[in-house]
Amino acid sequence: MRCIGVDGCKAGWLAVERTCDGFAFAVHPGPGELIAAHADARVIAVDVPIGLSERGPRAPDRDARAFVGWPRASSVFSVPVRGVLGATTYAEALRLHRQLDGGRGLSAQAFGILPKIRAWDETLRADADARARVFEVHPEVSFAALNGGAGLVEGKKTPRGRERRIALLARVFDEAAVRALLASVPRRLAAADDVLDALAAL
Repeated sequence: MRCIGVDGCKAGWLAVERTCDGFAFAVHPGPGELIAAHADARVIAVDVPIGLSERGPRAPDRDARAFVGWPRASSVFSVPVRGVLGATTYAEALRLHRQLDGGRGLSAQAFGILPKIRAWDETLRADADARARVFEVHPEVSFAALNGGAGLVEGKKTPRGRERRIALLARVFDEAAVRALLASVPRRLAAADDVLDALAAL
């Protein structure tokens, strides 16, 4: 079964997959192009909120925060309700969110990825086949699972955090292949933590 792990990156969306001799990667500008390029993949696991709520927080987000625990719980931010996807400024998004969701606010972090959330929401709502193959994942949940159910203390952008995540991925993948992929993805396209997050989606 062909599975693609996906994470947002500087150049759009980084897609990685396991091959017979390691990993392959590709970068796509948007979800539509990514889905079309991997039309034969049975699973596309992407680090982006999918299945937005019309009102109220999503139960999976609460469960994910509880699973990863402190201090990684803050990386699982509350997902915006669908009604704010058209907002163009943070002030507008915050006002709409409070209006639609009984006063609940919206983090600047969530607003920052609103265009990415909107792109996937629009693509999946228009494509029933893609809806059956695309699944939401959260890298820190994957890393916590690899770590015996304990969230990581080390931040993913630190050298120590990067090595910790490589060590966890090496429990299921060949470490040399993980490091080779890290070295092969140009940093102008994707950061090291984007590569590791995409691998964690596999």
